[in-house]
Amino acid sequence: MSERVIKELKKYIESGNVSFLVGAGASIGAISTLGDFENEITTLIWDYQSDNTDVGKKLEIANMLNKFLDCSVEPNSNLINGNISGMERIEGTLEQYKKFVRVIYKLLLLRASDKLPKKINIFTTNYDLFFEYACEELRVAYNDGGLGIINRCFSSKNFQKRIYQLSDSYSYEYESPVINLIKLHGSINWLLDDNNSDILIKNQICIARITQENIDDKGFITENTNVPIILPTKQKFIRTLMEHTYYDLARFYSNELEREHSVLFCFGFSFADEHIRSITQRALGNPSLTLLIFPYSTSDERGMINHFKDFPNVKVIRIDKGEDDTVINIHYAVEGMEMENRKNIDFNTFTDLFYKILTQVEGI
Repeated sequence: MSERVIKELKKYIESGNVSFLVGAGASIGAISTLGDFENEITTLIWDYQSDNTDVGKKLEIANMLNKFLDCSVEPNSNLINGNISGMERIEGTLEQYKKFVRVIYKLLLLRASDKLPKKINIFTTNYDLFFEYACEELRVAYNDGGLGIINRCFSSKNFQKRIYQLSDSYSYEYESPVINLIKLHGSINWLLDDNNSDILIKNQICIARITQENIDDKGFITENTNVPIILPTKQKFIRTLMEHTYYDLARFYSNELEREHSVLFCFGFSFADEHIRSITQRALGNPSLTLLIFPYSTSDERGMINHFKDFPNVKVIRIDKGEDDTVINIHYAVEGMEMENRKNIDFNTFTDLFYKILTQVEGI
């Protein structure tokens, strides 16, 4: 069974239009996942809405949001300051990201055909900067949607660009490989400019500290709060600029999945985000799109099977393990399977499996 699945995965990679959807599970070594935060903060906001005279609840909302943001702020501050020596969780997470970037960059270099794009999309809901720093340290070209050097402004239109280079003799040109890094929920280093006309990309943490004064009478963040990310609350967008940016990125995600012979590899993402799940399910109406999901846990696997049970072009990957935790079988998960020998698919296992597939792909 393993060899058959590997062959099929190889075929999907060779299809041409490769994208990844990476969620919080990739950064779990350094940053805690949401857990039940979304339900907890939503319940607290609803409680405040039922009695908005309780000023103490305003402060409680602000403190809960700050606690959530601190999970990303602290490790990313250390990344930016180059202060991760001895911090095993951050160092280990960065090394894992670098390992993954090496593998997908290898895929880009293997694309020998001019008909295949020399770009790969990485869609992520993570705010953190691990992908950016992994690419920087490896000197791998990536496109974060920014334009400019001194004042870098973000625009989703920049993801449509391709870069071509001339040969040394100027006799021919070739497309340079690049990784598109699309941060669907914003980034910890985004900043809304003073005129509310641009999103700036900075080499610093730009998330403002939320105070009691930043919470309005509905329990949501006020418009003048500089938080250019999508928080896991039921609040609509703080500013029109963020609303337009978010929908532009969501549209780009949808358009890429609707391209002919597309494949989306998903890791560390639970599809609990109803908007992204809905977009993905609609895109699966494209019969040439294949979604390959690598769930971490048994409960994740069951959740994915349930979310996509009506879509034949979705494959949920199952890995079985031996007594020493080694991989002994790879197949597609279906409802009702035994879970006894199932191996949790962490970032390292996912990357190793992908590398194994790429060793069989030569000059796609």
